[in-house]
Amino acid sequence: MDTKKVWQNISGQEELLDALMKEGNFSRLHSKHPLSKLRRTLWISIILAAVITLLYIVMIFLIPVWQVALSLTILAFYNLFIIKDSLKLYRKLPDGVIPDHSLKEELSSHYDGFMQWWHLQQRISIFIYPVAATGGFIWGGMMGSGKAVEDFLYNPVMLTILGITLLVLVPLSYWFARILFQQMYGRHLKKLKQQIESMES
Repeated sequence: MDTKKVWQNISGQEELLDALMKEGNFSRLHSKHPLSKLRRTLWISIILAAVITLLYIVMIFLIPVWQVALSLTILAFYNLFIIKDSLKLYRKLPDGVIPDHSLKEELSSHYDGFMQWWHLQQRISIFIYPVAATGGFIWGGMMGSGKAVEDFLYNPVMLTILGITLLVLVPLSYWFARILFQQMYGRHLKKLKQQIESMES
């Protein structure tokens, strides 16, 4: 065996290790992990939800229609609940993996936590979408017709149209929310799941 070549190979590996351990390179490797991407995307979602909630609160005081104000109040409380639940999940997500126990268990725990967070939102949204659609329908109808709620809404024709609107908008909203979730979180969760499955195999 040529000891000179062996020593050259070892020296090359040490230089590579030193390069990886530099803070800049290490940070880039760290940020590519699915957990880091999930954590960052979740934080963006929390900020957006907070901004939307503030807009709801402002509109409650600007729109002098109790039916619309009630729907906005329900939506604001729903957003606050989601923000609280999202912050709870965010605090549990590390910016990378520093497990106290099995790596597979650590990744599985975060994956399961994320899916539970999403399924809870899906279940609650079934009751929230009709509220949002009704509030939007009433406000849009009043603006379009220039009439008060009593003159605009309380007749069989408009109530029928409202019912049809709910039948169309609620499933569409549910479907759109699933698409949005897949766009924001789906690919990162898929990579995380693949890592877990590779450890199991």
